[in-house]
Amino acid sequence: MGNRESFEANMRRRIEAIRHMSDHSIFNELRGTIIDYNYDKKSLTMEFYAGDFHRNGFNIMFGGSLVGMFDITFGTLTSGLGDYDIAPTVQLSTSFLKGIPIGSTVTVKVEAVSTGKTIMNFMGKAFVGEELVGSATGIFKTPRPFKSYH
Repeated sequence: MGNRESFEANMRRRIEAIRHMSDHSIFNELRGTIIDYNYDKKSLTMEFYAGDFHRNGFNIMFGGSLVGMFDITFGTLTSGLGDYDIAPTVQLSTSFLKGIPIGSTVTVKVEAVSTGKTIMNFMGKAFVGEELVGSATGIFKTPRPFKSYH
């Protein structure tokens, strides 16, 4: 793992990469924005918009969108923890605690629990205002040169 300067430089690089993603990427559909990050706590806060695109049959945000919000936030934090853009998801477990109304801003706060040489563990919480609406844990693989399958 790098130092504070590399963490902050990698987060700035990721913020810039996010700005140049396709208009039709899931990131842009979720309208994610990096709000804050902290080197000492190995944490990141992002905000997302639960727009009409995410409406489900119950007239609230589709649960898969919350999973996506956690995945994007965990994945973005990985970019601050190493010299790579993002790390691949190994496992992601999400608990849905409250329905999320369409039109809501969802704040996702995550932190690294452990960052080993090959595996990183994360936990996070999602809020609408002050109300806890979901939680998640995730395991991500530290990128290495991957074998190419053709």
